[in-house]
Amino acid sequence: MINNLMKKISEKAYWQDLERIDLSKKDQRINEATDISYTNDNSAEHKLDIYYKSNHELKPILIDIHGGGFISGYKEMDSLFANYLAQRDFVVFSLNYRLAYPTITVFDQIEDISNAVKWIISNAEEYEGNIKDMYIAGHSAGGVLAIAESLLCNDNNMRDDFNIDERYYQYDGIILDCGLMHFYCRNIAYWGMRNMIFPKGYRKMDKYQYLIFENNCKLSTLPKIILLTNRYDGLKRMTHHYKKVLDDSNVDNKLIESETGGHMEIIFKPYTDENQEVMDSIQEFFER
Repeated sequence: MINNLMKKISEKAYWQDLERIDLSKKDQRINEATDISYTNDNSAEHKLDIYYKSNHELKPILIDIHGGGFISGYKEMDSLFANYLAQRDFVVFSLNYRLAYPTITVFDQIEDISNAVKWIISNAEEYEGNIKDMYIAGHSAGGVLAIAESLLCNDNNMRDDFNIDERYYQYDGIILDCGLMHFYCRNIAYWGMRNMIFPKGYRKMDKYQYLIFENNCKLSTLPKIILLTNRYDGLKRMTHHYKKVLDDSNVDNKLIESETGGHMEIIFKPYTDENQEVMDSIQEFFER
């Protein structure tokens, strides 16, 4: 009963948050291709949107994964953020994936992201995307999925356990915005969340062990990572925890902590001067 209530509250919060996005801030010169199926089932949860500036030149790809605690949220939440990244010459692919609870799990979501990227690899050039210059971003829970997707590029055992084919691509960088990067912490609230988003007996499963990041020896294979948080982000401590995990694994990373905002700050307001400076810093870090 509590789990059903949490699901309903999360869904309601999503629709309220969606109304807060000022879509008049979009640059109308950015091309949008929306609700494209990346699998054959035509499900809304297996669709993506593409944002790009058409100039007949290949541009870096950025794959964007929305947040929502694994149980809520849709790609439309990140539409303004994607538009502003496209203004900076990224071809942005913003993904939906199946939402957890009561039947779908995080393991299913990892499979969805992998299938979406397979579609992107096959179709990117049509939208002027360069598959040899790829980045991935995740907000909140989407950060966990972004890291899992990147790890699958470098870990044969993980691909076998998730029944995913061999990879022929790599990521050049990862953006983790207010990430839920310590969801496995010992806390009764997160224990309850884990019981919603993982199958029964998950703690003994190999698939789950890959997501206990400080114990994952393949973490050192990750590309450059930007960690975003801010003074009022409720998950700020998780970002600081994950930075230490990355440092211990010798992963090149940079933490950017803003003085204003909240958990959805750069997603809702990428146009502010402070967030434009954050985006400048992201590009400078990846280009160095």
